[in-house]
Amino acid sequence: MTDYTQKLLDELMSPYQQTSKSFRDRDVCKDFLVDFCPNLLFTNTKADLGSCDLLHNERLRNDYQQSPSKNQLGYEQKFYNRLQNLLNDLDRKIKRGFDRVSAKADDKLINPDKEEHQEKVVFLEEKIKKMLEMVESAGEEGRIDEAKELVDEVEKVKVDLRAAQEKLNLVNPMFKNEKRLEVCDVCGAFLVPDDDTRRLDAHIEGKQHQGYLKIREALEEFK
Repeated sequence: MTDYTQKLLDELMSPYQQTSKSFRDRDVCKDFLVDFCPNLLFTNTKADLGSCDLLHNERLRNDYQQSPSKNQLGYEQKFYNRLQNLLNDLDRKIKRGFDRVSAKADDKLINPDKEEHQEKVVFLEEKIKKMLEMVESAGEEGRIDEAKELVDEVEKVKVDLRAAQEKLNLVNPMFKNEKRLEVCDVCGAFLVPDDDTRRLDAHIEGKQHQGYLKIREALEEFK
């Protein structure tokens, strides 16, 4: 049996073992005695805090909860200080996320050739205006064939104008996606608001969201 397997077995059996250990022992997880061990909240997620090598034992937790020493040994303050530090780190990450999705990107990044396309649109609009004046003038003077040719030319220029307008409104796909994102104010994950409801539900029910929600609720109760 490997050390890892033995430790896992010990963890599973710990609630039922009548040990002679005390909750004061150095190898006992004090966070677990107070409420919960944060390391157990985010296993196999991006927020994984790593394994806790200390003992998590239900009997020892019950002993501590019923002990006159409860709230006298500083375990609670250390526990809540740790939770607050975790939350402070997360809130900084959330702020960076909000800044990222709400920042107005530079026009040159969104559409590097926007100025060039804008000039072309203005040029073509002016060209069409002048050509229509020529059509009207030719029609009034009875130059019907010339007027028809000019109308055909106007239609061709309009095609060029529509193409230039489309290019003018082009947006870098990266920024299109960026604008659609939102930041979860509980766990800091990036979300797509119009995503499938099942995916959003899966996010809310996921370890990372539930873990940080538990931390926030614990800190709220401590106030």
